[in-house]
Amino acid sequence: MGVRERMAVRVRRALRRATPAHVVRTRITKRTINQFAEKIGLVYFGYVDQRDDDHRLVRGHTVSRTHMDNHYCIGTIRGYDVVLVSRNDMVRTRGGKLERCHWLIYTIDLHTKQSVPHMYVGHKSRDAQFAASYEQLMPLSIGHLGVYPRQFLNEYTVYGKATHALEIEQYITPQVAEVITSHFKGASFEIEDGTVFLYVESEHPSEALLEKLLSNGLWLAEVIDTTANQGK
Repeated sequence: MGVRERMAVRVRRALRRATPAHVVRTRITKRTINQFAEKIGLVYFGYVDQRDDDHRLVRGHTVSRTHMDNHYCIGTIRGYDVVLVSRNDMVRTRGGKLERCHWLIYTIDLHTKQSVPHMYVGHKSRDAQFAASYEQLMPLSIGHLGVYPRQFLNEYTVYGKATHALEIEQYITPQVAEVITSHFKGASFEIEDGTVFLYVESEHPSEALLEKLLSNGLWLAEVIDTTANQGK
């Protein structure tokens, strides 16, 4: 995205945030996330600047030069280091279309010291946004080690390096895929550098969504840790 386009994005963001309806929704969202963070033991920081070294930058495939992070929370849940952030950005798809994205992101640091292959399991409704920001991973054909639920194959795409395909299947087994289909409800996730990134499109999440995503993320982290340690 060029300098002129980035400036235009900033102007549109400023105008949008100034509307009364947006101000009200933003206040409600802040209160919802703040109260949820306090309830589960996370520390709420609110807006953070990605150029500021005072906090840990949430990476993953959504990181860019133009993204904005708000409702940043950090803490430890069930022994796992967790970060929650609301990120918005304008993404240009490969078709040339600019799309506004509002990601609710959890990051959960894995405990295992074993190397886990970089993978992304994306809901197919978000394929265009993923392809716009990432070229390192390719869609994989899975099913070499077991039969996957048809619903999972219809709703999700598994990305990784071709050389890691069989190893990724050892983590995302048909049984794990079944749980993803029945519980993740449109959420996507990425595993990179010892961290689980859980993504869902939601500008104004409810407490129920915040709680469900966290529960799913912690379950997934435990599955990855267990599988990695069994293979050492």
